[in-house]
Amino acid sequence: MYSHLARAFVNPHTAEVSDQLSQRISGILQKKILKAKDHPKGDEVQLSTLESLLERNLKLASKPFRKQKSATNTSKKSAALNRYKMVSSFAQNSTFWILKIVDSRNFAESELQRIVQIFQKILVDYFDSKKSQVKAAFLKEIFKRRPWIGHAVFGFILERCGSAKSDFRRVEALELVMEILKSLATESGEGKNSSKKIVKSNLDKISHAMKELVTNMPSKQARRAEVRKFCVKVFEILSKHNLTKYLLKTLAPEAQAALEAQLGEKFLCLKKLEK
Repeated sequence: MYSHLARAFVNPHTAEVSDQLSQRISGILQKKILKAKDHPKGDEVQLSTLESLLERNLKLASKPFRKQKSATNTSKKSAALNRYKMVSSFAQNSTFWILKIVDSRNFAESELQRIVQIFQKILVDYFDSKKSQVKAAFLKEIFKRRPWIGHAVFGFILERCGSAKSDFRRVEALELVMEILKSLATESGEGKNSSKKIVKSNLDKISHAMKELVTNMPSKQARRAEVRKFCVKVFEILSKHNLTKYLLKTLAPEAQAALEAQLGEKFLCLKKLEK
């Protein structure tokens, strides 16, 4: 039912036929399916189906708004923009719903590799293509709700912190990294050991990202402040895993000098953080 209704809703022909019909389909999707307490469980939905639906919705969420040449008056342009926002919102909510179904199935890590690849593909477009309209807030919400996805793409995003083509994307990458680091710092028990392994295995990438950021500071003051805040948070979070000394070993002397120049006395205090 979801697949048929979703296909009808995102089809541009639906809006052309009737705005009322489009609104009604949206209402059914949101209230009866996406926000319902129950959702498909067990083996009634194949993983391959969930993967396909997830990929389609992530593409919809990142799709840019295209102005219609035929829309000459303001009301038509406004209607087209409103519909674009409605479809984008639906795609985001559908993504959360699909991932909830995936998590309820307790798939093995090896079975989830295709989903990780789908997210990596979206992230490549996010960092490299100006056409991608996927929002950092949307990605952060995914990592917050489904930490395992953030953990799986952690190293990939770290690499982009230093290589993103614009200061804007570089700083947004920091926001994504911080969201993932938060979840890695709040685990306890066996989960904490697993989190420490993830952080430790990515220490080289963390130090490289910090080096690239502090030696190539953004031009805007607000973005420079975000870089400094990021560096401080990295030290604080790594100290919870007793990894501060390991990080310092991986940081090149010029990177440490740049950090001290940017953070001043605070850097010397951060170097001593270790529980």
